[in-house]
Amino acid sequence: MGLGGALIGPTLLKFGEQINLPFDRIVYILSVRSFGFFGGTIIGGYIIDAFPKFGGTFLTFALFIMCITTLIIPLMYYLIPMMIVHLMWSIAAGIVDNLAQILTMRHYKNFNVNPYLQALHGAFGIGALLSPLIIAPFLRKSSSIDQWHYAYWLIGCLHIPNILGILIFAIRDECCLKQVEEIKLENKEFVEENKQKEAIIKSDPEVKINEGVCSGNVIFLGLMTIFLLLYVGNETAYGSYLHTYASLHLKFPKDIAAYLNSIFWTSFTFSRLCGIPLSMNFSALQMITFDLIGCVISLTLIFMFNKVSWVLWVGSIFYGLSVGTLYASAIAFTEKYIPVTGKRMSILAVGGSAGDAIIPLLIGYSINSKFIGPIGFISILCIGTILASLFFGFIFLYVRHMSKEDMCDDKKTSEVK
Repeated sequence: MGLGGALIGPTLLKFGEQINLPFDRIVYILSVRSFGFFGGTIIGGYIIDAFPKFGGTFLTFALFIMCITTLIIPLMYYLIPMMIVHLMWSIAAGIVDNLAQILTMRHYKNFNVNPYLQALHGAFGIGALLSPLIIAPFLRKSSSIDQWHYAYWLIGCLHIPNILGILIFAIRDECCLKQVEEIKLENKEFVEENKQKEAIIKSDPEVKINEGVCSGNVIFLGLMTIFLLLYVGNETAYGSYLHTYASLHLKFPKDIAAYLNSIFWTSFTFSRLCGIPLSMNFSALQMITFDLIGCVISLTLIFMFNKVSWVLWVGSIFYGLSVGTLYASAIAFTEKYIPVTGKRMSILAVGGSAGDAIIPLLIGYSINSKFIGPIGFISILCIGTILASLFFGFIFLYVRHMSKEDMCDDKKTSEVK
């Protein structure tokens, strides 16, 4: 997923050359990918709830779709077919994103899940790091013909070992009769527990009050969803438009801009890998606070010194280090106050997908605007990051109030039984 997600940034201008359309039309591809990812996360949530014992099978099928679409993207020479293929890729990517996180949380439910989530997102970072490095040699001007297609075909083929590996685990885990029976038994016990809980709630008015108070869970989940909308939108937009911004605003050669993109993903990956030990020693709140401070400082420096190339290099590294652990820390922060079930994970992922759709679209229009131009890229990111920081401050104040009032204590509700 990291390989395919970071591949589009360095090739966005190439899409315009291939289908012979201006940049403001090419950004529709980013919007389509974002809405597809939005839909994929919803589909993934329903799939894992409806078929809990076949998560590995659906994960394998989604990866297969990503593989096929990556291979055929270079063969699209018209906008509509290319948008359709990107839509299919992004829907499959949304399913993979949701299923991978839910399956990880279920597998390690008896442990501190934060380090495992950091490792999962670190794997995404590794793919995002390698992707620009793979495509950079194919963007050099020394070649008389376009060779960027080969990067897509190479990365498409790299999906195959992953597909086979997950398929083997799916066959091992899901075709075992004993495990199927255990899952059926667990589901039966879960249904019986829910029936008992409903009976107690109907018979005990105090439980009704506690259940109503849990509407605070909905508010908290909604606030975290909006926060992820701002954060994920900024992260995606930076990785997608950094190559374009460097090429248009600072006149970087395309291969050098691709290496800049790779530097960003390198720091991003390093941050996520460091997040594994850091999450064992620092709370999610502490990590989010330091991450947001780093994001604001780095983007502000890039904006203030937008004509200085080395500031863009240093700022990209610092921004990657700051933004890398935010998503997993936000999920861990959410889980500290409310249990992150499959449906709640889908809601959080939908918030991130909405950010994927909105913020890159705004930046795409600003870059193509005669009044704003490429500087709109960093301007919108600065505004979005400051808003995300202020919004998280509001969430922290709400959580403190919620804790004092003993609101939304799911554990207390479960103890009523």
